[in-house]
Amino acid sequence: MEANALRVLPAEALDTRQMDRLAEIYAQAFPPDLRVPLADLAADSPRDRLLVAVDNAEPVGLAALRLLGRVDWVFLRYYAVAADRRRTGLGRAFWDLTLQQLADDRWPARIAFEVEDPAEAVCDAAEHAVRRGRINFWVSCGAAQLTVPGYVMPALTAIGQSEPMILMSADPAGTSRSSSDLAALVRAIFTDHYGLATDDKLLVTALGSIKSNQP
Repeated sequence: MEANALRVLPAEALDTRQMDRLAEIYAQAFPPDLRVPLADLAADSPRDRLLVAVDNAEPVGLAALRLLGRVDWVFLRYYAVAADRRRTGLGRAFWDLTLQQLADDRWPARIAFEVEDPAEAVCDAAEHAVRRGRINFWVSCGAAQLTVPGYVMPALTAIGQSEPMILMSADPAGTSRSSSDLAALVRAIFTDHYGLATDDKLLVTALGSIKSNQP
């Protein structure tokens, strides 16, 4: 997949047919308990973007992002490519274009996101391999795992539940490697994105798992 075969559009630029196709991609990639309404993601605002990978007028991927302005980070809420376009190089090409679009929009270069923990699927070899493959993909894109062993994602929907996750980042400056910067990022994710109180148990546990002697 060549990057120049793709372009990135904001979701509001899509027509009805294209939005229907985008909804299919979203449903393919995430189960109902992890999906917020697509309309919510597509409602552009100063702190939210839904970028769509388009190939020959056909949506083939999505990246939903939220600005954590207080700490100068971006939180990647969802990232997916169409099921029939996976393992073709599309994911990496779309990621490169997403980074370029954020730079053009003068959004922060530092991006954090959650990935399902392979350790939580040790009894399911197939699922374990899928989760490990996702981490390997992000590492190949230059992202790194962050050391927050107590990180648990809050329930996203009424039918969902909290779930242990690995927090990763694409951070060119490497600032998230210090314990203070990492704590500030985690605090912003839980309060600014998820809307939790500063004394919420999930946040307190995550912060408590960050080692103060990190470099």
